[in-house]
Amino acid sequence: MLRSTVFTLIILLTLIAVGTVFAALEDDLVIFLTFDDVDGKTIKDSSGNGLDANIVANSEIVAGKNGDAIKITAEGADCVNVPADDKLKISGEITMAAWVWMEAWNDNSQWFDKNCHNGGEHTSYGIGVFGDGNSFNMFLGSDQNRQTLDKPHALKAKTWHHVVGTYDGDSMKIYVDGELAVEDPKKFNFTGTNDQDLRIGCSKDRANYTFQNGMIDDAAIWSRALSEDEINQAMGGDLLAVTAKNKAATTWGDIKQRATNY
Repeated sequence: MLRSTVFTLIILLTLIAVGTVFAALEDDLVIFLTFDDVDGKTIKDSSGNGLDANIVANSEIVAGKNGDAIKITAEGADCVNVPADDKLKISGEITMAAWVWMEAWNDNSQWFDKNCHNGGEHTSYGIGVFGDGNSFNMFLGSDQNRQTLDKPHALKAKTWHHVVGTYDGDSMKIYVDGELAVEDPKKFNFTGTNDQDLRIGCSKDRANYTFQNGMIDDAAIWSRALSEDEINQAMGGDLLAVTAKNKAATTWGDIKQRATNY
């Protein structure tokens, strides 16, 4: 009896410790699209905020990095659109994360866009590859108009890369596969508060910035800057695995069964 009780306590404490790690990733999570939960043309938001995306054009669901992904099949200003919502209005800090794959990095292509180029620059956010495919560009609005990180990248074609852009109030940073790749220290008042849709794989009124022949998986945005440790945890894609209520109930049932058998 004593051994059974001790075993149960050990497992429970372990779950609490692990759950705390994953719960931190949920803090200030705005949207999380795994592309695994799709109903017709609707891509369900796994963050719990109800920010479901719509497959508008030029996109299809394919096998991705973790389960399914979205593939951008043709050029256009609409592809996967998340309808405008106050929850998408972010200011102060931000993190934009996704797994990305590109047939060839030889053109301007954007995977997150909140009206970065068409009159909404000072209240926008987004990230992509520009300069004929040679440089990272991260765009963030401010009261001083749009701020841009513009640095060369070393992304490989036909390879999945986890790319994360953050701003913490002091520095714009991009992480690739869990490591800091480029940084641009600058202090400004970030405001990403425009009333436009969030586009994933294309850009408003800029068809030539489409992520054509590319794939995107596990697209997530936070209203805070994640740390490097958190970014490495997020690379696995299971942001909600431990803290989801149905998972917790199942796990507790397993613990009781193991304790009885023990």
